[in-house]
Amino acid sequence: MGPETPLRAPNPICRTPNVTYLKPTMLKIFSRRNRTHNERARQLTQWQRAAAKHPGPPPGGLPATTYDQMQDDAMIQTVLTLKRLAVLASGWSVTPFDTSSEARTRARFAEEAFLRMEGSPATILEAAMDAFAKGWSVQEKVWYADGPRLWLRAVRPKDPAYFGFDLDEFGNLTGLRLRLPGEDEQLLPADKFVVYMHRRSYGYPAGRSDLVAAYPHWKAKQTLINAWRVHLERYAMPTVLGKYERGIPVEEQEAVLAALRDIQQHTAVVHPKEIEVSLLGGHVGPSQGFMEAIDHHNREIARAVVGQTLTTDEGRRVGSLALGKVHLQVFLLQVNALRRELADAVLTEQVLQPLMAANFGPGPNPRVELEPVVADVFRTGLEPTATVQ
Repeated sequence: MGPETPLRAPNPICRTPNVTYLKPTMLKIFSRRNRTHNERARQLTQWQRAAAKHPGPPPGGLPATTYDQMQDDAMIQTVLTLKRLAVLASGWSVTPFDTSSEARTRARFAEEAFLRMEGSPATILEAAMDAFAKGWSVQEKVWYADGPRLWLRAVRPKDPAYFGFDLDEFGNLTGLRLRLPGEDEQLLPADKFVVYMHRRSYGYPAGRSDLVAAYPHWKAKQTLINAWRVHLERYAMPTVLGKYERGIPVEEQEAVLAALRDIQQHTAVVHPKEIEVSLLGGHVGPSQGFMEAIDHHNREIARAVVGQTLTTDEGRRVGSLALGKVHLQVFLLQVNALRRELADAVLTEQVLQPLMAANFGPGPNPRVELEPVVADVFRTGLEPTATVQ
């Protein structure tokens, strides 16, 4: 063993530096063990990675046709549209990395690039939010050269049902697989696309749709609507009942029956005192039960997608206005969190940073920020209004 070698280093626990003595052999072992900082705990199993390669919904999701059918429902369409429009409610800006001249130059180039391209950052976000319904969204970046610079021509949305994902064992996206009906599978580079995976986790590496939680209520609602339709066909239009005493001539019976059959086309009917006319069915009670059950499932659908109910429901209880203000605040908490996530994961990391790297290389890159949406709902005598802070 050689002589001890002093190594001065800050203690991560103590605020004041101290002196640590390590033998050369121990120092070599420590250096070898800490030479890399790569991720070591694998996140995905081999089965999960293989399942993600197949186009279509990820494991645990619903068929793509089911997602499309669910979006035809009026309530689901309303809550998804509300969520998208709330995310797009306020503006965006490009923020320089710092106050240096180079950082400001890069920020100005980013703003010009967004002005040149088809659409705007808002259209990129709108297409990315298809992931709310499908679990993930895919957009392709289209580039063009103009002089020494490389610019974005457009970021165009693609149908996610045709794409599978190549994921490494840590859940990182390494490539895409495009499989169009009747054609061979194509392997595509991940950096050519903007991929947003909604509610992604180790259990759902390709994202998870908001409609998965809404599906049982949508299914029950379809069953109730069909049963209600049958009920209305049988009982909503009452049957006209005519009673007569024995001994009335057959000719008079047939005349009264003909009059009762045509009673819907007439505003009045005349019949002898010996004949009694009444109605069978037409009660409101059973229909009210169907309406209440469908309203319940609509509220659960809204809760599954937007986290509350009173921004889409009128409320029938005393004090629903005050409760509605609280629901709106809860909804805006969710919206602002989504705006921050989309600004970082989509606009900054997948659109702006590759654009900066292609034109400037490493350096103080700007970032896209979305201004938070704030609702001043506690002003006396005024309706809740969304404003930009």
